[in-house]
Amino acid sequence: MQTVLQTNFNGIDGLELTQIDKPTLTANGVIVQMDLVPISPTDIKRESNPNATQEALAQLPRTIGYSGTGTVVEVGENRNQALRNRRVLVMHPTGSYSDYLVSENPDWLFPLPDAVDNKSAATLTATPYVLLDAITNATANGTDNIVITGANSVIGQYLLQLLAHETDFKAKVWPIVSPSSTTYFEQQFPKQAPNSATTLPQLNRTLIVDIAGSTALIETLLPHIAQPTIVSIALMHYQTTVPFQFVHEEFKAEQYRALIQQLATKQLTAPVGRIFPVTEIKHAQHFVQDTHSRGRVLVSFH
Repeated sequence: MQTVLQTNFNGIDGLELTQIDKPTLTANGVIVQMDLVPISPTDIKRESNPNATQEALAQLPRTIGYSGTGTVVEVGENRNQALRNRRVLVMHPTGSYSDYLVSENPDWLFPLPDAVDNKSAATLTATPYVLLDAITNATANGTDNIVITGANSVIGQYLLQLLAHETDFKAKVWPIVSPSSTTYFEQQFPKQAPNSATTLPQLNRTLIVDIAGSTALIETLLPHIAQPTIVSIALMHYQTTVPFQFVHEEFKAEQYRALIQQLATKQLTAPVGRIFPVTEIKHAQHFVQDTHSRGRVLVSFH
């Protein structure tokens, strides 16, 4: 079967699409035939920097990827036999870019309802919930404004949609979008005006939610804000006197179940971008690295 291996730290062009043996079914496992997998910015960082993650994933060779969608084709004797032939979203931190994988953790396997297609489910990330918690805490402590950098990103789009369903949310949201992404953002959110560092008014008591990871962008925003605090999913450290916190997703199965349900009921719309065949994995990663976010870029194994 096909798999995408990182064999060195020479960057994207060091990836290899190669053949390995199909995994063997275990009593506690299911075999998932993979359909679509998302491009992960974390993978791209790991491919050129062995210190890009604190996880023990720098040992090479390794199959890239952390999640994807597919169909359960074999079920171990200790698992629910009703999973056979079910479409699923599967979390697989040890590598999801393969024709087949064995999933042994029931908490990492999410059957998909008929109303949620594979490509929509493959875009999902629970990171917006981490940011939503930070926003909720900030507004409870008197924050009046939320400035979101990278609002046109996949995480930004899901966060804006989740905020729209917060019935008690009173703070003003200011999405920061680059000029090249303004038209795309307005198509996705016709009722939400995008902003830039030049159009942002003077604000008090403001939380900057950093998704873009650009210190230069943050520096252009700070003069507009009298009482800023910063929470970031992209910058682990930032030299500043402004209160700063790095946050990251801690896997919670219930959050993914909630996201899937909201996709099924149309409360959320999945930002799907381009889909590349796995034979073009290098092209796909270069595309993500070199272009502005226009939805989640996926890779197909069919």
